[in-house]
Amino acid sequence: MAEPGRRRPTQARSQRRLEGIVEAAAEAFAAHGFADTTMEGIAARAGTSIGSLYQFFPNKTAVFREVAQRCIEESRRAYVELLGPAPLAAPWHELLGRFIDGFRRLHHESIVMQAVWRNLELYGEYAEADQALLRELVQATAALFVGWVPTLSEDRRRVVATMLVNTVAAMMIVLVREEDEGRGDAIVEETKLMLVRYLSVYLGEPGRAR
Repeated sequence: MAEPGRRRPTQARSQRRLEGIVEAAAEAFAAHGFADTTMEGIAARAGTSIGSLYQFFPNKTAVFREVAQRCIEESRRAYVELLGPAPLAAPWHELLGRFIDGFRRLHHESIVMQAVWRNLELYGEYAEADQALLRELVQATAALFVGWVPTLSEDRRRVVATMLVNTVAAMMIVLVREEDEGRGDAIVEETKLMLVRYLSVYLGEPGRAR
């Protein structure tokens, strides 16, 4: 996603300036939307000159692509952290709940994620990277089913993992559009219930050995 011909920081001071610009841009995109955010506004929020901003990014779209890349990287790290070193040691429904709660928490805490979710009309700018991430998450999730249900075919594991990953992603989109926190809580709990019932077909009822 790096823009060709644009300088990437090699010194610590330049790296800090870039990080400040990206954070300021994410805040602006999240608060005001892409259309109402300007390069001048980003520079002012970051406390840097417009010339310095253009040293790193040729235009506002390039800035947004960088924010989106940071969002994808955060999502990838969150998946690994929530998975933990021994995912099969915990009951499957507890792992599911940990993932759903963890990604909802990330949505609340991550300014780059908020910036991306607010501007879904720009999905085409980062679709390729996002779809690559989804494929990674599906593959990693399907691998869990090898330990849980060794008799399940590879094709079926991938289908079930695809349903699981995309259902959680869809929940995140719904939460972006839901302004009432109480209804947001209810949506999260209903998603858990729906997925527990779905996965019970393959993994058995929670708390019961297969």
